[in-house]
Amino acid sequence: MKIRAAYVPERNRLTVAEVELDPPKERELLVRIHAAGVCHSDLHTLKGELRTQPPLVLGHEGAGVVEAVGPGVTRFAVGDRVLINWLPACHICTQCQSGRPNLCERLASTTYQGALIDGTSRLHTEEGVSVKQYLSASTMADYAVIPEDGAVMLQEDVSFDVGAIIGCAVITGVGAVINTAKVRPGSSAAVIGCGGIGLSAVLGCVVAGCHTIIAVDVFDEKLAFAKQLGATHTVNARQEDPVQALKSITGGGPDYAFDSVGSARTIPQALNATGPAGVTTVMGLHAALEDVPISAGQLIFQNKSLLGCFAGSARPDIDLPNLQRLYLAGKLDLDKLISKRYPLDDIALAFEDMEAGKVARGVLVFDS
Repeated sequence: MKIRAAYVPERNRLTVAEVELDPPKERELLVRIHAAGVCHSDLHTLKGELRTQPPLVLGHEGAGVVEAVGPGVTRFAVGDRVLINWLPACHICTQCQSGRPNLCERLASTTYQGALIDGTSRLHTEEGVSVKQYLSASTMADYAVIPEDGAVMLQEDVSFDVGAIIGCAVITGVGAVINTAKVRPGSSAAVIGCGGIGLSAVLGCVVAGCHTIIAVDVFDEKLAFAKQLGATHTVNARQEDPVQALKSITGGGPDYAFDSVGSARTIPQALNATGPAGVTTVMGLHAALEDVPISAGQLIFQNKSLLGCFAGSARPDIDLPNLQRLYLAGKLDLDKLISKRYPLDDIALAFEDMEAGKVARGVLVFDS
């Protein structure tokens, strides 16, 4: 079938074009996409800075309705509302069996290469040239074929646009707070970088019961979003030294720091800012993949910790339903996290707004 998609035929070339989508194979679903989140990872991929290289269709945050199922599907039926889990784990490797499906060993040879579980893609051009599926998903299109393990039920009272962002931004940011750092109630926390993941971490700190939540960014608009979501203080890193500001606000440094930028500049800042026994969690990845200078003295003599966090250290089958429950209980204000909606044809504008710091999280919406 022909679909309209955010198609990247080569690095730094973004088009909205028709591509061909084959029917679902064994244990796969055809999903009509109703909403797709706009993530920095998609932009990095457009620029050729991450593993999956063109030609490809972008998008890994998404939600929609199952239109068809392949042979062997047991968990979903036509008409089910689903959100996309872009980490379709194998459940049998050492990492999966150890409770770390976000680190599934199969992902390196399939998902990160732009393929589904069998190593192939369901996308191709009219001429028959294979087109990669970004993170086993490619949700920036009106339809997608995904693995059965790449979907989670979307509850009836959760909108498609909220469901879409839960699958990456929210599970990463909230997961960094709850799963990775295991923040204690009554603590202080700083969040460096207030894009979708950083703002989700702000929400996670609210859920965790932090009494002080400091948002750090270089865009005042993003800091305003952070305040709306529960940040108690904000720091514009262009106007003041963030390390000194964080120490001043907290009287010695926050208990926790969350870095969603992940650069050679921000990681040491986050580590330096925390107080004794502080925990710094890196949950974002700078495109340059830089080496980072770290003071071993801080780690040892101040008993500090530096943690890495991939995809919120999440168990998607458990965490994605739980995040929906928190949202429905009024504990996660995800409606405020979505600040602008775009049609697919405005995908370039959505990326521009994201880079300019004009949005908290942008979402592509498709006609019902």
